[in-house]
Amino acid sequence: MSILLAFGGSFGISDSIERSFIEVKFFALIVACLAFSLPQSVAAQTQAIKIRLASTAATSTEKVAFALAKEAGVLKKHNIDLEVILITGGPVAMQALLAKSLDIVTTSATVFLHGFVEGADVKIIGGVNNRFPYTFFTRPHITSPAQLKGRTLGITRYGSTDELATRMALEQFGLNPKSDVKFIQGGGSAGRINALQAGSIDGTSLISGVSHVAKKSGLFPMLDFAEKEIDYQMTGVVARGDLLKSHPDAVRRFLRAYVESVRLYKSNRNDAIKETMKAIRTDDRALAEADYNYRARAFPDDGKPTLKGIQLAIDELAKENPKAKNVTPQQVIDLTFLP
Repeated sequence: MSILLAFGGSFGISDSIERSFIEVKFFALIVACLAFSLPQSVAAQTQAIKIRLASTAATSTEKVAFALAKEAGVLKKHNIDLEVILITGGPVAMQALLAKSLDIVTTSATVFLHGFVEGADVKIIGGVNNRFPYTFFTRPHITSPAQLKGRTLGITRYGSTDELATRMALEQFGLNPKSDVKFIQGGGSAGRINALQAGSIDGTSLISGVSHVAKKSGLFPMLDFAEKEIDYQMTGVVARGDLLKSHPDAVRRFLRAYVESVRLYKSNRNDAIKETMKAIRTDDRALAEADYNYRARAFPDDGKPTLKGIQLAIDELAKENPKAKNVTPQQVIDLTFLP
């Protein structure tokens, strides 16, 4: 048997790195190449597990942290042979997970819950990003919420986390997301920044790191959720229930390596920033620093998810899907595999 892993979410960075930061799109681009072999015998348990790890963001902490961990010998210590590749994002990975083409993904609580409330046998087994990292930007001349009424806002896709951020921003402004604005789907972070500059859209929500680029481009940051440090399960480690029952040791080994890698990332700021610059192919250290400063605050040392942040995602989903109303954070997690 083989286990396939994909790391997904809604991330993006700038025009120059659009190829590396691919926002969530519902294209079936993945799956067959993301395998690692499970140990089949007691002797095999001492062998390295071959993992091809998919990430939607060049600077995602799991990608940069694992690059540092490989150099430091952390992966070898846990008998993991890791290759990280870039793919499309959370909804695609979640679809593949439910189809049993993948076994472990990292994705937002929003994406996870859409499957969970429909009866999917999945659990959040770890936390990756425990903060809500978005800033709502508008065109430079739109500086007050009242000016948004009747405007067109850009999102990656319905159900994406940036759509959630945009709806939350509108609600804070006292606007109705269903009647006061129009949503247009499509475009990664760089594409939406371009659309704002061109006037094709009037507002959008961008993730931390990308916000640095948007501000330099002259766009107006109307609401910065990142500054508020709102607990939200932006990214969690998600696995199917059958995998947790059939291969618990493989799951534990992966999580041990992951947690140690994140700690290494957080305690080696300069190296992490250099690795980030390498990953996104930029000489702009300020961009990499902005990305690191956010991620170092958002990622838990112990690998645990945020129950408060999961509850926020449940509450938001319940506004549109009655099936989420009785769901609790305790129902969706299984933290017994964490070190």
